[in-house]
Amino acid sequence: MASVWLVRHAQTLLHGVCYGQSDVPVELEPAQAARRIALEWAQTGLARPPEIWSSPWVRAESVALELARVWHVPCQVDARLSELCFGVWEGRPYAEIERTDAARFQHWLQHYEQEAPPRGETVAELRARVAAWLEERRGGTTPVLAVTHAGVVRTARAVTSGRPYSAVVGEEVPHLRLERVL
Repeated sequence: MASVWLVRHAQTLLHGVCYGQSDVPVELEPAQAARRIALEWAQTGLARPPEIWSSPWVRAESVALELARVWHVPCQVDARLSELCFGVWEGRPYAEIERTDAARFQHWLQHYEQEAPPRGETVAELRARVAAWLEERRGGTTPVLAVTHAGVVRTARAVTSGRPYSAVVGEEVPHLRLERVL
C-alpha cells in the first residue's frame, strides 16, 4: 500500500480572519516553503513521489507547483483537498462575524458537525470529500504527497482513525510539516 503524506501550507499573514476557501497571503515565498518540505521529505528516506497533489488555493497550490517543478513531476490539483467552505463568512474577521452575525455564528459553533455556515459546507461534506480522495490513494503502490490545509489534515486524521471530527478539531497542525496519514 502507498504511504499518503499531507503537509499544511505556510503560515498566513492574516490573523483573526475566517479564510477557509479564500486566497490569502503567506509568510514564505513558494520556493522557500518548497525547500523546507523537500528537506523534510528527504529525511523520510522515501523516493520522490511520482506526482504532487494540491488544493486549488494559492497558499497550497503555489508550493505544490514549486515542488513539482523542482522534482520534475506533475502536480494534480484537486478541490477535495480544499479547506472547509465558510460561505458568507469567508474573508471576514471573526470579531466582525461575532458582532454582525452573532446568533448564527454561535449556533454554528455549537453545531458545526451537523450544520454548515451560511452558504458554506458541513463538516460531513468535508469528511466525505477527503475520505473519497484518501480511498483513491489507498490502492496505490508509490508514496503520495499533498499540500493542503489544517482542516483537511484533521479530517484525514479522523477518517483514518475512525474518530469524529470533534475529536480532532482542537489538534495542532503545524505549517510545512509532513504528516503520514496512510
